[in-house]
Amino acid sequence: MTTPSTDDQLFQATYDRVAARYDDLWSRNVRTPNDRLTRALNLRRNERIVDLACGSGAATLPMMGIVAPGETVAVDPSEGMLSLARARAHAEGLQLTAVQAKAEDFIAAAPAASFDAVSMRFALAYLDWRHVLPSMGRLLRSGGRVGLLTSLATSAPQALTIYQRLAESMEMDTADIPTPTASGPVEELLTRGGLRIEDSWHHNFRLWFDSGAEATRWLLDTGYIAHPALAGLGGEVLDGLIDLFGTHLENEYREDEGVPLDFFLAGILARRP
Repeated sequence: MTTPSTDDQLFQATYDRVAARYDDLWSRNVRTPNDRLTRALNLRRNERIVDLACGSGAATLPMMGIVAPGETVAVDPSEGMLSLARARAHAEGLQLTAVQAKAEDFIAAAPAASFDAVSMRFALAYLDWRHVLPSMGRLLRSGGRVGLLTSLATSAPQALTIYQRLAESMEMDTADIPTPTASGPVEELLTRGGLRIEDSWHHNFRLWFDSGAEATRWLLDTGYIAHPALAGLGGEVLDGLIDLFGTHLENEYREDEGVPLDFFLAGILARRP
């Protein structure tokens, strides 16, 4: 299984392409942990918040509804995703400040102590989180909170096993999984940035697919698998790769309900004293 790379143009193109379908493909599957994180942030009216890597705004709007008329800033490198977030806010009669930028660039440029709460959900695969996380605390005012959700590197173990097996058979080097293997390293880095960990929890879920090929296409369409080497593939070549990978998933993991993929998430809440 290839994993998200740091190729910025690749990821912007991936999420621009899938923006209209992203909520159906991904957001609806993580509504429960998203709602839990929003509650844990304990947002209040008139607070100023930022949602980093906001995507389509599925998790942003519930936060906006709580803090309004306080300002909500939504940050994402994908213009397609930001357009959806803007449209959603407008439909709800809410004013959204949308910023097209990478999360790490926004964190580096934003004034210190300028937010009451910072949300970042499912973004660690796309940035140098070991460098970025200690700097997140500087954005917060005293008493401000950081809420973070991430997939762990143990997610989709079925696909990871097939990827490693195919890579070995083809004598290819395997890519490192970019997300953390556990919440501990994330907590340590946030603490290093002057924050106090107040809550840490896990959420696991399983998705079922009618076929291995359907599961493989889902991994590609959601951006869960992305790599520059895949960007140049298309047509019969890409279809052949999907069929090959999907066949291995079918043969190894099919159950009565279909072909499963398991996901393991971590949620963390930290506060600036």
